Amino acid sequence: MNDLNDAMRDMKPRFLSELKRVLIVDDDDDDVFIIEERLAPLVCSECEIVSCCDKQLVIEYLQSNSFDLCLLDHHLGYFEGVEILRALDDKLIATPIIMLTGQNDEQVENLAIKLGAQDYIMKSAIDSEVFAKSIRYAVSRKELEFAKVSNQRIQSENIAKDKFIAHLSHELRTPLTSILGYTSLLLENDSAAPLQKELSIIANNGKHLLNLLNDVLDLSKIAAGKFELQNRETDLHKLIKEVYSLLSVNALDKGLAFECATQTPIYHTVMIDELRLKQVLINLLGNAIKFTDSGRVSMSLAQVDDTDLVIKVIDTGIGMDETQIDSIFTPFTQIEDVANRKAGGAGLGLSISSEIIKQMHGSIHISSVFGQGSEFTVTLPIVKADDERRSHLEFELQKEPEAAKDLTPLAGRVLIVDDVFEIRQLLGQYVKHTGCEVEYARNGKSAIDIYQQAKASGTPIDLVLMDLHMPLMTGQEAMLALKEMAPQLPVVAVTAAIQKGTKQSLFELGFQGLLAKPIDRDLLLKTLKQFLTEDVQTGIKGRIALVEDDADSAGIMQILLGKLNYSVTHFSNAQDCFAGLSQEAFNLVLLDLGLPDLSGDILLSELRERFPDIDVIVLSGEQVSDSNMSRYRITSSLLKPVSLQQLQTLL
Repeated sequence: MNDLNDAMRDMKPRFLSELKRVLIVDDDDDDVFIIEERLAPLVCSECEIVSCCDKQLVIEYLQSNSFDLCLLDHHLGYFEGVEILRALDDKLIATPIIMLTGQNDEQVENLAIKLGAQDYIMKSAIDSEVFAKSIRYAVSRKELEFAKVSNQRIQSENIAKDKFIAHLSHELRTPLTSILGYTSLLLENDSAAPLQKELSIIANNGKHLLNLLNDVLDLSKIAAGKFELQNRETDLHKLIKEVYSLLSVNALDKGLAFECATQTPIYHTVMIDELRLKQVLINLLGNAIKFTDSGRVSMSLAQVDDTDLVIKVIDTGIGMDETQIDSIFTPFTQIEDVANRKAGGAGLGLSISSEIIKQMHGSIHISSVFGQGSEFTVTLPIVKADDERRSHLEFELQKEPEAAKDLTPLAGRVLIVDDVFEIRQLLGQYVKHTGCEVEYARNGKSAIDIYQQAKASGTPIDLVLMDLHMPLMTGQEAMLALKEMAPQLPVVAVTAAIQKGTKQSLFELGFQGLLAKPIDRDLLLKTLKQFLTEDVQTGIKGRIALVEDDADSAGIMQILLGKLNYSVTHFSNAQDCFAGLSQEAFNLVLLDLGLPDLSGDILLSELRERFPDIDVIVLSGEQVSDSNMSRYRITSSLLKPVSLQQLQTLL
């Protein structure tokens, strides 16, 4: 026996010495003694060996995942080992289990393996090398199985979490639509003047709640790997001025000095995600102001080697110690103002900002002294646009031309479909302010009936704003039914459940627009102008074909042209444009040269060949050469971005 023990000790796999706790499930004391004796040379001297034959206690032991190995006898006093395995079948058990038996039974062996045991051996084999090999195999196999099952469970939990957050977003945005919308209407109503202070508090807290909701959704996208940047040509000077203007109000309220300056000239126009960069700056400056009760907050910018933009945000606030600095970018971690307990928020802003900076291939560094203040340094790689101008910031903001404030009245009949009464009424108030007539429906079936009645009475519906989630008939079903009756009828989806890919899938289904809840009045007006200017807006000066593949740029151009009383039809690619020009008469084509299907000289050449007499104005990010202006008989060209004043002068 000693020779066998010495041999087993010599062949002991290295990792078996790491087994610290082993559970033996056997009702025969002699068998327990033999098993312990065979285990001794295989495990470390500190290994704790626990024996038990109580069924419920064994289950609890294994569910605790506090053992490194379990040796489970098949035949026990009043139950069998497979009953233990059945009880653990749907649990996440990390302990490898080896079934021991005195009889060779292939059927029992297969059942044991099926129910979760990692191996099955005869008790007679524990005196041989088979025992050590079985333990080694069981431990290795369990590690792989546990990792696989854990990963699958984590993925399932993440999917469930994403669905919950999407549902939560929808449920919260619906009441926020009413809260923010009606508060906005009351703030503009002279009769509510005595309540302006209280209404402003409601509006500010509603917006704060919406910001928190957006932060949680951003964090969910980051965790799911669905967070994306949309780089586009951005006026960097304008962006910085807007952020400074927005945050200066907060600084003024706290009596802080608030400064913004450039250490070197910086580019005017760069390629970057404008909204996300603005989000980072607002988070950094907002935090600096929040945690500074006296002194100053400053932001400085510098261009380094034409490739990097360095932004420093410095404050004289409460500062941080090393422990706080280490956790500052951890989600839901809030550096609290221990002096007065006034700090608020969910602690998501800096975590999200850090991720945005990382996605931009930049870096963020913090230096801070507790009680004296902090300095955040952000370094971002900058891709300059075609405009290579560089200069220092100047804070003499130009006023928008008066024409930009002119709201051209609209005419038409808009059908609003939503199962929530308050949202129907709110949208109706917004739409009525434009001069349009409004019809209401509380579900998709009612919408179809109202559309048919309006058509029969000679007062057809010109536009439908359609909620997606309704009883009796969903928005998607109602839209498809309306399209069968009137293929040209524009239907715009209105929903709070917006995720990655939602817009694309809705457009593929047949919707022509998308409005997110809570409703943004400017975006609603932009949508109304997009679909109501062609036939129902009064005082039309001419019909323009706008050819632009960027939806945001096209939307802005439609609003600007609508203000100038032009009817606009939008085409997102060359093929649709050529088809539209063949079917309808237009006075002018506003043409982007960077289309997905045709671009540059080929686009101009084919356009001129098919439509030799139509006037063409080119929209481009770079100046069109004189030779091309002459060759393709281009009336004029406009460099992006285009202002209302430029269009007014040109047209």
